[in-house]
Amino acid sequence: MRVSKACDRCRTQKIKCSGTHPCNTCTKHKKECTYSTNFTTGGNTTTAGVSSAKEQMLFPQYKKQKLLVEPFGLPVVNKTNEKDYISHLENRVQYLENLLSNDTARTFKDITSEEPENAELEKILISPSSKWRFSRRHQNLLIIQLCKSMYNNLSEESQQLVTIPRTQYFGWNMSGCNYLTSEELPKLPEFEFLNTEQYIDFFFEEINPLFAILHETVFREQVVAYDKLLKEQLTSSKNSDGDYKTNQTRLFSAKLYLVYALAIRFQEMQKPKGPSLEMLKIEEKLFKYAHKVVAILGFEWESFELIQSWLLITLYLRTTHRQTSCFHALGQAITMTKYMGIGSDNPKLATSTPYERLKAKRIFWCVYSFDRLFGLQTGRYCGLRDEDISREFPTYDFAEETKRDDWLTLPAFALIHLARISNFVHTSVNDHPTLIKYQQINKELVIIHDWFNSIGFRNDLIFNKGADLEVNSEDADKPVEKPISSLIKAQVKLHYYDLVMCIHGKVLFNFIGRRIVSNGLKLEMVLDASRGIIEVLDKVNKAGYLYTPWYLVLLLLFNVGVNAVTLVNSGVFVDQCRTLLKDTIKLLQVLKRASVRNENGKLVIRERFKMVRECLWALKMANKILSLRLQEDIKALNTIGTDHGSSEVNRQMFTQLGVSDEQTTKPKDEFNELFEKQLHRSDAPIDSTPRPVLAHGDDSITPSSSASLEYFAPGGDHSNPGNANPNGEDPVADVDNLLGNLQWFDQWLDFKYDF
Repeated sequence: MRVSKACDRCRTQKIKCSGTHPCNTCTKHKKECTYSTNFTTGGNTTTAGVSSAKEQMLFPQYKKQKLLVEPFGLPVVNKTNEKDYISHLENRVQYLENLLSNDTARTFKDITSEEPENAELEKILISPSSKWRFSRRHQNLLIIQLCKSMYNNLSEESQQLVTIPRTQYFGWNMSGCNYLTSEELPKLPEFEFLNTEQYIDFFFEEINPLFAILHETVFREQVVAYDKLLKEQLTSSKNSDGDYKTNQTRLFSAKLYLVYALAIRFQEMQKPKGPSLEMLKIEEKLFKYAHKVVAILGFEWESFELIQSWLLITLYLRTTHRQTSCFHALGQAITMTKYMGIGSDNPKLATSTPYERLKAKRIFWCVYSFDRLFGLQTGRYCGLRDEDISREFPTYDFAEETKRDDWLTLPAFALIHLARISNFVHTSVNDHPTLIKYQQINKELVIIHDWFNSIGFRNDLIFNKGADLEVNSEDADKPVEKPISSLIKAQVKLHYYDLVMCIHGKVLFNFIGRRIVSNGLKLEMVLDASRGIIEVLDKVNKAGYLYTPWYLVLLLLFNVGVNAVTLVNSGVFVDQCRTLLKDTIKLLQVLKRASVRNENGKLVIRERFKMVRECLWALKMANKILSLRLQEDIKALNTIGTDHGSSEVNRQMFTQLGVSDEQTTKPKDEFNELFEKQLHRSDAPIDSTPRPVLAHGDDSITPSSSASLEYFAPGGDHSNPGNANPNGEDPVADVDNLLGNLQWFDQWLDFKYDF
């Protein structure tokens, strides 16, 4: 009864509705309030998808494909699934309505009101603080505006006697006897390595493009200014403790050291002989310094730079440490993002600079990508709730999205779209979505897969010479982007395959006795993803980069191995899965053999990647259990009996074909040779009836087939004195004559027609 009284918007978003017109919720958010009499709850949609109208505008090249059958079995109208098709159409209509309801201010006219318009209201109620802090407690602004107003009416002499109160939250609490003292920032760590520039270059070529955490152009300018400040500090006589001029650059030094730590980890671990243990110790020292600085400052303040720092920490911990620590760091970034309001239409945007608005946009989408894609890997969904987001998802037009923006990279842009599709998983009420929801997800996967192929992210192009993509903008003033690392492209495709496995991997439970019924789950997509993962990682291995410690390499290799054992155990796609399992073990063995040696070639550490041994043990144990099961099955079946005896019982003898029980050895092509033998027997009459000619062209039936069929033509003589019964009785004559009526049509088995 409550649902039937709710308006369309509350119904779609599943929130409480007052039932009035307009309802309280729509009035509060200034949205159009409509009531529909024809509402069905058949499909729950989110704004994460792309509407059909948008898809046709963005992908005109796919129009012809859309006229055909959908790739993953969208409903076809027939008597059995007519309800599914109607439900699908209703779902799409509701989805389009939802898109419109998100922007009713531009789509529909506002309800006329007697309240006077106040265009300056937003600016009046925005805090004058230069910090990007989002608060709607406007009482805090009243004292400042009041004092400013009175101050402006004072004479210059009186103005000299007063001071305007500073911007702060007056009366926050009643602490005063003992304020919590701020923790001191640690001193800069002492370290020595030759060329710091190479690590910065490596970071921006091989790490940063995947998520675009940092804006390379601005960060490099900041590095130059920071190095200049350090040189001035060394030559300054005023600085006795070495921390006079750099006490305001601690947060930047933390970001810089996180860049160094990530670059050292990736660069050192991918070396064939293994990393330098001395450099890994420096890396740990740099990370601990940076983490402590960020934790201290993040305990007291909030800023864009702190969010970026937490993201760098998250990436480092995802590569090197535990799940809990990684998600603690990501949680800090998400919390700061939500409470700074950079995912919504923050009124602070009205007084911000264009670069501040760009920074808020880029950092938000980076946090969103981390949350959605890392959430898939641990099964922890929605750190950022959809209610916290009002930004519109970008289209697939990368040139349009980066027209005046050199921050966003194409791989990071691709991950935003993968995160958008992942949102279907994050926002699902349970782990068993409806068929229509699966159809929406599968359609999005097809679109983004085709888009990957169109922008040069095909598997066969990765690591090919000259295959690195250069993105040309239509804007002539914008410089051409530098080529994208093939290893970064590989990580994008691995993220795509991980998404496919997360969505469709549940179907494998059907093969271990745990029944999951859904027509939306596709085993073929799991197999395609498994083959794609092996194909990409095989190319990475051949290029010599398999040791690069990207987090999805070992995880997906293990998943592919488990998938293969599962399907071999069930007897499904056995040949393909045996190959997948073999290739998986081969790549895991490559990782297992990776050791650490010193400059003299002496073995220092036998296993560079310790978790590989765990994965190999689990897969080989599963394979052994499978082998033992098969051996027991073979033993049991042999006990039941396999002595089938003579094959005579399986042989049928036809006198009209000349087959008798005396013939024990059959020629390779027994029937054709038998027919030829029959035709050339001296006592067998040959029919002189002309052979049939095909209706189109000059092609006629081949000699062997026509010869074999002519013998049974209706005009032919079926008598065979050599095989006749001595008593003049043919026991199978009636059967043979009847069979000839059917075999007469065999003359046209080779009929060729240009269909």
